[in-house]
Amino acid sequence: MSLTLIRKPFIVKGLALSIAIFMMNSAQAATEQEQIQQLRDEVKELRALLEQYVPQSKQKNQVLPTVDTQATIVANTSNTQPVQKESPQKSSLGFHSASGAQVQLYGFLRGDASYQAKGGNGIFNRINSVDLEANEKNSDRFYSTATVTRLGLDFKAPVEGASVGGKLEVDFRGGASNDTIRIRHAYMTFNDWLFGQTTSTFLATDVQPEMLDFNSPLGIGTYRTPMVRYSGKINSDTSYAVALEKGNDDNRAPALTSKLKYDFADGNATTSVRALLTEARSKVAFDSNNQQISANDADLGWGVAIGAKYKFTDSLQAMIDYSHVKGDSKFLLYTNNAFNVNQNNFGLNLNEFDAVTLGTTYQITPKMRSTLAYGAMFAKDNNDFAKQAFADATQNKTLQQGWWNIMYSPVTPITFGLEYIYGERKTFNGQKGKDNRVGAMARYNF
Repeated sequence: MSLTLIRKPFIVKGLALSIAIFMMNSAQAATEQEQIQQLRDEVKELRALLEQYVPQSKQKNQVLPTVDTQATIVANTSNTQPVQKESPQKSSLGFHSASGAQVQLYGFLRGDASYQAKGGNGIFNRINSVDLEANEKNSDRFYSTATVTRLGLDFKAPVEGASVGGKLEVDFRGGASNDTIRIRHAYMTFNDWLFGQTTSTFLATDVQPEMLDFNSPLGIGTYRTPMVRYSGKINSDTSYAVALEKGNDDNRAPALTSKLKYDFADGNATTSVRALLTEARSKVAFDSNNQQISANDADLGWGVAIGAKYKFTDSLQAMIDYSHVKGDSKFLLYTNNAFNVNQNNFGLNLNEFDAVTLGTTYQITPKMRSTLAYGAMFAKDNNDFAKQAFADATQNKTLQQGWWNIMYSPVTPITFGLEYIYGERKTFNGQKGKDNRVGAMARYNF
């Protein structure tokens, strides 16, 4: 066999093997190219998803600037009242009690000063008893005090699936000299129930204009009374409360109060309607000559009220509150006696009046705000109470008061305030008295 014939099969086989190897390499290269292209496509899809998601994440996590504000200081809880809310901050003044309850300490140190051109005998609001023009004694006086300094403890303790809490708050306005400890709020809560002393359900301190004066505006109430109260929600925007509250000491039954409140979903407005039923009761009394001047008698006192607050812009809000009350002197400030006693038949002549307060607050800068407001009380002047009170200089036919203040917070916990107040009272027999004063305040919240 020739060498040529021997080589031909080997050449053919070699060519076949080379072609096979080349085809395998080509197939493998094609597979790798497909895999690379697939990876590239997946990377593109992932990049598109990231570009779509990242801006939303940044927007959600963006820290918006906040305005440092202080809560309105009135003789109630708070409120608050600035146009823009303070950003929530965790206080380090907290601890746990022996029973495991979370306890939070809060309060403020406050000093007040007032120059009174005309008015009543004292540093804070007493528009119902300012000097009458015929007998002015309390003019050109300077007052100062630190007794409105406040301390409070909030308690919270989830126990066996129930929500248990409480509050204890005091200031130093107790006693005849207004310089001893006074309990403002002292209550416990169990789910939707409240037991103890706090602001009356008939009142709506959240819709009253801000006033620097600690005794609070004319036309509203801040009465804190022992009560049992049940609160609930009809829906996410509507809440209600019903309570039995202590009224006058001579009453045989507690006062019945109720409130229905609606908060608008956009957060720009709130409104509430309230109702009151109470007893007006007199006891047997004798004068210095042992002549009977009153007897056991009782009548039904009642009241209705409506209030609202509306936020026009981030810087401007307005509020108004109106009440009509008959036969009560406890729940609203600066009112007349609940009744006087008919000297002929010892029956009760119930006092009846309207009260209103309205105002506006403007956030001038993030650290400065101002409030302009007006309050009034108008007693019914053609009933038996008014006729008998004609000669009583302590009872008023009308009370009116306007005020303007400016609050400045250079840093979050500190607030300085300046306020001008002008008011007038008029008795049933036409005598008049004026309230004309300037007040200043410095407060450190903790």
